[in-house]
Amino acid sequence: MKPVAALCKAASLVLAGSVALAVRAPALSARDGTRVQRVVVGRGSALAACDGLESSNANRARTRFPRNAELAFRGRLSGGIGQAPASDSAGNLIVAHGEPRLSKLGPKAQTLWSERLPSEASCAPVVLANGAILIVTRDGDALYFSSSGKLEHKHALPFSETSRHTVAIPTGSGGALVARGSELVQLDAEGRVERRTRAKTDVSALAESGSNLVAIGADGSVQLARASGDFETVGGFGGAVTDGAAVRAGSVFAIVDAHKWLALDLNDGQVTTLATDSALTLTGPAALFATQGAALIADGGFVSTRRGDGSEALRIPLSNFGAGFDPALRGLRPALVISDRDGALAAVRSGSDALVVSPEGSVVHIESTSCLDPFRPTPTPSGLVFTCRSGQLFGVSDKAP
Repeated sequence: MKPVAALCKAASLVLAGSVALAVRAPALSARDGTRVQRVVVGRGSALAACDGLESSNANRARTRFPRNAELAFRGRLSGGIGQAPASDSAGNLIVAHGEPRLSKLGPKAQTLWSERLPSEASCAPVVLANGAILIVTRDGDALYFSSSGKLEHKHALPFSETSRHTVAIPTGSGGALVARGSELVQLDAEGRVERRTRAKTDVSALAESGSNLVAIGADGSVQLARASGDFETVGGFGGAVTDGAAVRAGSVFAIVDAHKWLALDLNDGQVTTLATDSALTLTGPAALFATQGAALIADGGFVSTRRGDGSEALRIPLSNFGAGFDPALRGLRPALVISDRDGALAAVRSGSDALVVSPEGSVVHIESTSCLDPFRPTPTPSGLVFTCRSGQLFGVSDKAP
């Protein structure tokens, strides 16, 4: 088999991990055709590769959360935290600070390295399949750092605006997909633009479904791009999707108009109503379980777990002081929840201690972890790290026997 054909065949596989392929590159003007290129494709080994944990945006960790959780360490970072941290396979945190700086922290939150950025990060760090770290800055630069903190590549992205909402995910081809407003670019493993296109509306979420890329608009439109070509509309939810959306088994799941839990089939665009309640305010992003069901936030004060048919299984108060929500906190970010491979949950809410919920529904509140502006929990090999915009960090693991 010719080398290029072998690469294309390998890149089309859906891989559980990453695979390194050494091939002779074709003679293109952008590259030296006589050099052997190293390409890494697949999912990668990071435990939190982007804001939604991985490219399906499902907020589902591949690890197992502590069942008998307790606070293992606490810390505080100067400069605060500006975006939800990423975490690599070793449990190191990748932190974009509130100031223009990127840091890597060890398992006990000790600083391993810290590098200044030309401007603030505009979305959460993205860990690519080869372990490189992508940062998209407010000024539209794509910065690629090695795992040791060396700036390897810097490219100006062709975005026309700098102040729009930015989202980014790693892709199975080894690069990343980035959206700012309605503009999208697909990057290779070194930050070069492979594809540039525009969605029909501002993008609220990105996801990868098999070898296809999915862009979900804030107006509920769903667009899909295959290996090449522009994004094409495959359907729509018929309402606003402002809290993101996630992909599982060829369907997109989203909270629509804050009152509906819907699923859209990517093959035919058909929408299924899983739940609707005008009296119940739902917020996301949702955490999808591995096979069926999901966890949502309901009325600002509960985690609502849903079966595959959308019916409610459990409603868990986010506060150990009752379900009430302080009106003074309404201007801050909504509560956030992630799940693990077994269906356990970890959740945070402004002004309340973080909690961990077993698959059976038993709740452990992690005392003294309350803060005003928490990010989604970050999984590590030994447990979880809860982080706050103020720079506070709380590491949680199982109690020692």
